[in-house]
Amino acid sequence: MKENIVAARYADALFQEAKAENKLEQVIAQLSAVSAASEQSADFKTLIKSPLIGKAEKQAVVDVLKSKGMIDEFLYKFLKLLVSKNRLSLLELISSEIKAMDRKAKGEAEAVITVATAMDEASKSTLKAVLDKITGKKITITENVDPSILGGVIAQVESSLYDASVRGQLNKIKEQLV
Repeated sequence: MKENIVAARYADALFQEAKAENKLEQVIAQLSAVSAASEQSADFKTLIKSPLIGKAEKQAVVDVLKSKGMIDEFLYKFLKLLVSKNRLSLLELISSEIKAMDRKAKGEAEAVITVATAMDEASKSTLKAVLDKITGKKITITENVDPSILGGVIAQVESSLYDASVRGQLNKIKEQLV
């Protein structure tokens, strides 16, 4: 929990500064690339996350990222700050937080939907339109398949949960009967 709060503060500072410098899109793209590299390489992820690896080694990796052109001078300075404060392990959290801040600033939101079977494109488009109207935001859908909900859909948009699943309806009936 504490990590999320700290990551949110760093992300907010980076977001504000990148926006002021008109580099927000670049920063988000570069952070996404570095986070993707972390996901793909166990060694890279260990290097970033491990408190046993010293600042000098972590700074050397940040230097390599800059020399290979993965990050520009702006993001390089930010990552250098993270290394100096022993906060490089928060990089993935900062990346996801700054993406969320950008979506919010643009009036967008992500809906994580759970369905019993995969949805076709027409159904996704209809659901997207309904969620757009309910939330007043432009929704992007991430789909999860979970046969245990039996049918219908569960949609999580930010902190709101919309449960229109068969399992959810059966649970409501059960509560009313008990």
